Amino acid sequence: MKFNPVVRTATAVVAIGALASLAACASTPAAPEEPDAGSSTGIEIPGATEDQAAKFNELYEAAVESGNTDIVFYGPSATTSTALLKVFTDRFPELSVTLKDMADAQILTTMQTEAATGQRVGDLWWGGDSIQAAMEADICTPVDVFSGPDGFTPPTAQDDRLIYFAYRMFGFVYNSDNVKAADAPKGWNDLLDSEWKGQIAMGDPNAGALRHIFTGMMRPDGHAEQFGEAYVEKLAAQDIQYVDPERNVSAEVASGRFPVGAGVFYGYYLAQKEKGAPLEFVFPLEGGGNFLSRSSLCVAKDGPAADATELFVNWIFTEEGQQALAEKDFSYGNTPTAPGPEGMDSLDKIDKLPFANPDPDFNKPYFEFIEKTFTK
Repeated sequence: MKFNPVVRTATAVVAIGALASLAACASTPAAPEEPDAGSSTGIEIPGATEDQAAKFNELYEAAVESGNTDIVFYGPSATTSTALLKVFTDRFPELSVTLKDMADAQILTTMQTEAATGQRVGDLWWGGDSIQAAMEADICTPVDVFSGPDGFTPPTAQDDRLIYFAYRMFGFVYNSDNVKAADAPKGWNDLLDSEWKGQIAMGDPNAGALRHIFTGMMRPDGHAEQFGEAYVEKLAAQDIQYVDPERNVSAEVASGRFPVGAGVFYGYYLAQKEKGAPLEFVFPLEGGGNFLSRSSLCVAKDGPAADATELFVNWIFTEEGQQALAEKDFSYGNTPTAPGPEGMDSLDKIDKLPFANPDPDFNKPYFEFIEKTFTK
């Protein structure tokens, strides 16, 4: 999807002689008003210091002057952030965004090809916990993050090429036409009830967030005591119905094909809910096992819209950006004062699984166990 840039044109006004005469006789003009704090002399940036606002406006002006005002986002579910990004383009109306949904493997191949040929199209990879392109210095590049509260530095990885900016919820969905709220599963242990055997829809447990959810259930620093390998084996014995791609789990449950879905990203649920689907979301889950993925981004080295992209990365850590994450993206921001999505518990009250570990060697034994256990 693309938000078209807003182009403004100035209208020339020819002053008549009489008006010029009046102007000559006018009293001394009042001194200009002082700019608002956080606005510098251009676009106001809520919550920004004067220095931060000046940097925002410098980047904005540079982007507009260069003509490279469209930021191309690659991501496995980039279009689920449409509402969030509209807040950004409303703030900076001469900028636009183009969102391209692609699988991680396809994005990596695309960005590698663009880097090798010098024919850059994408500006930013907008995705999950461990964006592969950030591992390669010739594909992604660090960005100066000057925004956010005093003393704030966003968490990063891969020599600062990978920037974490939010936490996103995964939970259960159920068809509200077919399942009463009182009867819907409230936690992972509820899925072991015999009534749900063969009725649970789930994405591929060997890919995406699900393998990190099950890994977290088995990790000693996670919820091994609550779940462990024994739970994973019991769940697999429930004749799980796999849906590919993962984003379609909510749609399958909404259609009535399955009554419940597990390990569902909130954004996928919301996309169906906004269409009027008879769907409800369960989070946080009772008994632990709550998973939040770290959302991250990496900025393409020598991307076409470099100034606009740097502007966006810094905007996401402003008060407005963090509020928009909660209100429009239904995510938890990661600045110290970031709000949570409306109606959701604060992060400190949620019994969370550990964040995914991007180290392949660390994950290998867990992933192998998951593959063996869920293979039918």
